[in-house]
Amino acid sequence: MLHLLSVVRHVFWNDNLFDKFLLPPEADLEKCQTSLADLATMTGRERIAVFEECGIHSSLHPVFLRALQSLTSIHGSGSIVDNYMLHPHLSAHHWSPSLNGAPLLGYSFVNSEAFATEKPEERIPRPKGKMVLNSGGANSKTKYNGLLNQGATCYLNSLLQALFHISEFRWTIYQMPTGEEGVEKNDMGVKRAKSIPYALQRLFCLLQRGSEAVDTTELTESFGWSATDSFIQHDVHEMTCTLLDNLENKLNQVQQPEKRDSSPSTKKNAISQLFVGVLENFVCVDEVDYHGSREELFYDIQLLVKDTTDIYTSFERLFQVEVLDGKNKYCLENNGTKSYHRAEKGVRLKRTPPILLLHLARFDYDIEKGETKVLSRWDYYNNLDLSKYMPHASKEDTNYTLCSVLVHSGSDAGFGHYFCFLRCSNAWYRFNDEIVSPASLREVFGANFGGFELNYWGSEVPNTTNAYMLVYVRTSEMGHLLRPIAADEVPWHVVRELEWEQTQYERLLKEQAEDHLYGRIYFLQPCDIEEEQEFLSCRRPRDRQFPSNTTLRILLSTEALPAFKEFVEKQLGIPSSEQLLWYSAARGENNHVRLHKQVVQGITVADILCGEKESCVFVITPSNANYVEVDEDGEDDAVKYELFHHKLYIPLRLKVVFLGSTVLVHRKTVASEKAIALMEPFIRKRIAEIPPDKNLKPNHHLGGGDRSCIGDSETLAAPFSETPLGDAFTPSSGERAGKKKEALSVLCESEYNTYSKCSPVLDSGDILVWQEPCSEEDKSGIFYPDIVSFQHFLRRRVPVEIKLNLPPSYPTLIDTQLAETMTYEHLQRYVARLIGDPLNYDRIRFTMHNPETKLPYFMKGRRAERPTLGRLLSPPVQRREVRSRYLYYEYCKYAVTEIEAAHSLQFKLFSERVKPISQHWVLLPLEAPITPKELFRTCVKEIQEAKPSGISSFATTSVLARSEKEREGQPNDLFDADMKFYRELDPEDAWQELRLVDVWRGRIYNLFDKDHPHTFGHSTFEESAEYRIEQIPRHIEGIPPQNQSLIHVHHFTLVRQRSNSVETHGDPFSIYIDHAEFAPDLLRRIAYKLGLSEAAVVDWKMALVKENYVVEVRPNVPLGRQLFEFCLEAHYLPNQQYPLKMAFLGLEHAPLLKSSVKRGSRVVILN
Repeated sequence: MLHLLSVVRHVFWNDNLFDKFLLPPEADLEKCQTSLADLATMTGRERIAVFEECGIHSSLHPVFLRALQSLTSIHGSGSIVDNYMLHPHLSAHHWSPSLNGAPLLGYSFVNSEAFATEKPEERIPRPKGKMVLNSGGANSKTKYNGLLNQGATCYLNSLLQALFHISEFRWTIYQMPTGEEGVEKNDMGVKRAKSIPYALQRLFCLLQRGSEAVDTTELTESFGWSATDSFIQHDVHEMTCTLLDNLENKLNQVQQPEKRDSSPSTKKNAISQLFVGVLENFVCVDEVDYHGSREELFYDIQLLVKDTTDIYTSFERLFQVEVLDGKNKYCLENNGTKSYHRAEKGVRLKRTPPILLLHLARFDYDIEKGETKVLSRWDYYNNLDLSKYMPHASKEDTNYTLCSVLVHSGSDAGFGHYFCFLRCSNAWYRFNDEIVSPASLREVFGANFGGFELNYWGSEVPNTTNAYMLVYVRTSEMGHLLRPIAADEVPWHVVRELEWEQTQYERLLKEQAEDHLYGRIYFLQPCDIEEEQEFLSCRRPRDRQFPSNTTLRILLSTEALPAFKEFVEKQLGIPSSEQLLWYSAARGENNHVRLHKQVVQGITVADILCGEKESCVFVITPSNANYVEVDEDGEDDAVKYELFHHKLYIPLRLKVVFLGSTVLVHRKTVASEKAIALMEPFIRKRIAEIPPDKNLKPNHHLGGGDRSCIGDSETLAAPFSETPLGDAFTPSSGERAGKKKEALSVLCESEYNTYSKCSPVLDSGDILVWQEPCSEEDKSGIFYPDIVSFQHFLRRRVPVEIKLNLPPSYPTLIDTQLAETMTYEHLQRYVARLIGDPLNYDRIRFTMHNPETKLPYFMKGRRAERPTLGRLLSPPVQRREVRSRYLYYEYCKYAVTEIEAAHSLQFKLFSERVKPISQHWVLLPLEAPITPKELFRTCVKEIQEAKPSGISSFATTSVLARSEKEREGQPNDLFDADMKFYRELDPEDAWQELRLVDVWRGRIYNLFDKDHPHTFGHSTFEESAEYRIEQIPRHIEGIPPQNQSLIHVHHFTLVRQRSNSVETHGDPFSIYIDHAEFAPDLLRRIAYKLGLSEAAVVDWKMALVKENYVVEVRPNVPLGRQLFEFCLEAHYLPNQQYPLKMAFLGLEHAPLLKSSVKRGSRVVILN
């Protein structure tokens, strides 16, 4: 079509005759897959139908026909398109326009014909995505419906159409139990539950009953996709497997267990019976008469297109037997002995499903160009015979007929367009998003084989429209799998729900047309105002949805009071005699809206709305509000009703709550002091009913969530806290309900959130803000003592989520909004109150969030550097401007004031087996330099003075001891020996036996011991480092000191895709190496040191590493020679200026305790 457009523009175009703005865009013509050869064999009416499909305006049909006539008469169809496109396995009459019978192009009957209804002559405008429920009639061009493209969902549309027209699959979807999901859906404001089966049932019913293209938004929302996901084009093959797997899991959850199949690997539910087949992977070793096999279930089979010519050669490649020989021999292990043999390895078909999905590998990866599309010619056929690959199966099980062809149009893997060809009642149709049109066999087969063709100028160009996925149906079961779906097989609750939605939609259209005559009234009660205090100062809050049972649509001219009372009595069950109705209106000189006017006789709905279209009406009864009657003389005066609203400011909670409303009934004016005195008993009663603060989480700092290994996540609070705080914690006096009566303060809320003393006489609609007096013990935890200062807090609020600094879960303490001007001490007191320890607030220390790693920043937030919440939430890296919303806290052993005024060292105590024993924290005087003698004396005293439970109760200690004993069969003597050594060690002599190791991410950076006493100098300990204390490694007995060297050993893996390919992990250690020792002997010593068996380390590779330079250690060369040939001995020493350049002996293996995390595909369905 693009060639035809070019001829129209350059040869036959005349600006005086045609409007150039009516020319269709090239993008629309590119989607049209009709070739010039197809157009040459069509009748004039068929050509015009193609033009209309391509969006060509009717006034331009003559010039396009003239251009087409010129091309075909001058050049002929054969010269335009090469005969290379002809299919060798179809007879000639299929390609002849004169012999092309009506069934090939004629319209077929829809499987859902039972739903036919008469189509109206004129269609009511509908919103995007809504479907008018009717069936195609005389005016329909086709009885099949398309699917709307949401942006880049053409791949999904093709898949859904292919599945929908498999009647057995559609019937399976209809049989899924979704009746409960259709209940309580008769409110347009209620958002549907995201269920994939229910969304599919609705979509299929619309495709079956409608006459226009259907929107798939509801289905993609059930996948868990956002609006942007609809503009991300995914792989149709990947989407197929994901969708079928999800539906199969849904069926497994609701389906009753059936009889087991003869094959234990075959799943038994409707989806698996339709789509799941069995492949058998086998290995044959004839030398030892070994035959092994493993069954593998599949949804589809992937066929190679590159270097193959048709579907059968691809199957030959798939089932080709691979010979394992030479360096690639097959390894067999028997009783711990490995042997290598020549073997044959391959895969074969064991069982095929009734519906066979074939994914064609049209995309290939090129190391220079990246992912590219394979454009070579590849043939597929109408009939498929698999008997060659399944000789054990019957003929009926191996013969298949083509049912669907999913096509990708585009020359690149990153973009393009998907559409499909479907066999419907023995005729082929093209489903291109919302456009459905008949298709010829040339379009279904030859046009999608790929290959190359000659363009108008004689150049060879690739055909970029290729089949991408084939759906074959077992020939013997076609009648059953593609049978018509009867009317009674469609879920009635889905049909009823869609018809109800259509009725509601038509009603809304009618209401919209008459909207200028009506208004909407929303009825509220005090319980609604507790959640949304904005009701007190506006007619209707923004973005607030109201249920239909409290919404009244009423004519503006209607008298309000009788209609309102009748509606409230009917919908809310409140007798009209108990109702007092109020509405919001302007009052005072400034005309600010307040909820203060009573609905009385004689006013209309228009008077209440005051020119607006919507308004709220407040329903007051004796049961939901406070009634105060003032008995005064003045019987001749009329009874007046005034409405007042009450709020309570709770400074400890940083919160204002709504207490309720009071109706003051009087005949004469009542002074404000008297009115407040009459209201106070109600206020005290409501204050006593306020529930405890749900944000309080006593002992949250003692765990807060999952506990794991001490080395990673043991909280520091556990060894330091003597008893849990939860049992002893009681609410403060400011939050007790039953405390003695004290005077309440009250202010009147004016406009713009200003507060003042109450005027001598209160006006109806006034908002009174009450506050209890603060006790002495609560004053330290109150940062904003009154409602006036609290406004400063409200104006500077920022979202913040405070988490416990406890990996890996980091449990949340509170997710709220706090003022960015709150000081460090304010935050400490705030958190201390929530965890139930307000007296020890200075033990709370905060850590900032690192937005790059999504984890806590390795440096703590010091009080002097981060004095406010705003500074704590500011990014640690100045180049980032976005403020974080996360803040981490920890409960320290010492006060933060003491920690920041001393040398603070947190360390782990390690055993000889390189296992963590316990965790400790010490402080050293800041003014004194750090020396080995002083440091280790303080640390050993801390270790020895710790309670036995402070060490042995650690999860790591007990777990390690027990697991090693069970796994290795070794006694726990070594662990006990380590504990005995530290308990009996003289603190004064500890500096001669111990060393401090600075570790970061599995690497030893620095050492501090008697031989390295100047590591720190006048500096202090790094907060980002992982310090551990362990015994100084001992020399090898019997070897002269000059013949052995202390070498650091690191565990590592190679990640070759990264620039820094060496990734260290685990716990490094140091060991003396004999210069004459060989690698196998050293590996055995390392296994003994780590408490592992020799079999556990047999696959470990030993290498010498310096930065990213890795050299594998040779087993038959002395280690001393290899060490010093690799680099100078000085490069193995610690405390270097550039620690990452330090050389070490590496053990290459996978992390022992690191579990692999699989990342979900982008198209994973979240439901």
